[in-house]
Amino acid sequence: MVSSAISDMMLGVKNMIEAADIRTGDQVLLLADRRSDPLSIEALTAGLKMHGAIPMSLITEPISRYGHVPDAVLQAMHASDVAIWVWPVFITFTPNHRAMGRQREESGTQLKERRLKPYFVYFEGTPGLLARDYAKFPNKVMWKLAEKVREVVAAGRVVRVQDDLGSKLTATYDGKRLYGMQFRAGDPPGRCHFPWGRCGVFNGDGNADGEIYLSCVQGVAGMLSEPMRWTVKDSWVVEVDGGGEVGEECRRLFEQVPGSNRLIEIMFGYHPKASIAHGIDDPMHWELISKMPWAGLGTERKHPNFRHMDGSVMNARLYIDDRLVVDKYGMLDRSLLHHPEVLEAASQYGDPYQVLAPVSHEAHGSNTLW
Repeated sequence: MVSSAISDMMLGVKNMIEAADIRTGDQVLLLADRRSDPLSIEALTAGLKMHGAIPMSLITEPISRYGHVPDAVLQAMHASDVAIWVWPVFITFTPNHRAMGRQREESGTQLKERRLKPYFVYFEGTPGLLARDYAKFPNKVMWKLAEKVREVVAAGRVVRVQDDLGSKLTATYDGKRLYGMQFRAGDPPGRCHFPWGRCGVFNGDGNADGEIYLSCVQGVAGMLSEPMRWTVKDSWVVEVDGGGEVGEECRRLFEQVPGSNRLIEIMFGYHPKASIAHGIDDPMHWELISKMPWAGLGTERKHPNFRHMDGSVMNARLYIDDRLVVDKYGMLDRSLLHHPEVLEAASQYGDPYQVLAPVSHEAHGSNTLW
């Protein structure tokens, strides 16, 4: 097992500060819980100080996915310029926070709005992440790649996810309402993730039909004991098979919360350095969202008993208007990954094909952790 020192993490910290558009003089709250990685917090604190920001740390007890956020935590966040949620902190689905709505993260709003206060950063900092190429990948290359992905997806009308297990889900979507992408520092204006590299396509407004198999579910460690199949008709999940105990939990959710069986999310990832192995190990599976197609269901955000379940469609192929965008094993189509403008951006950091390479046998011993 490879261990990392704070010195190995500083380029990753620098990348996060740039992506979040953290500025000199900003008061930055590091909101963590007692499970958060102390070394990552220390590295973030050191980097923020060097940048001229004013870091503060608040350590809480773990807050559940739909739980209550203490008033003192909310007050501390809103008194700050930037609030960084340090993995595994995740309060987006809590009643106190979700009222802010998805408009804080819809792609394209950076053209109309400035950074909101407080600016929220979900730092997906599993131990050692800051030292890996996933965090150290140049933001400017990531943003150029996002532009090329958006050009294809925004021009489309139909997304299709298909795999060898039997998934074949087709959904219509509005190409003007893509979400969860970043194109420049501090974008979207309300909340970003780090690292990122994702594109939200279907948000429940179009129509979806077919079947889809999930192999991982966010919040549940590891792979499911068996894939969980959702049968979708007119955007409603009408049948759940497999999935072991998670499948049982999903069926119980539908009984307990009417309206929770609506399909509301299809995303995919395009980060060249996202790791399948690390994504499986993380119970939140963030890296899988940056690598694979992803699907989710649940109630609308204003529902008094809001619930959301989502997970990875492992090794699926994703098409936009019958154009292959993501191939098996999370391989982004090379016409996008190796687009001339992306190669040009990557060439500023070395051999562009090596910069963009998802894997490399040369990485061993080169101060990179793939």
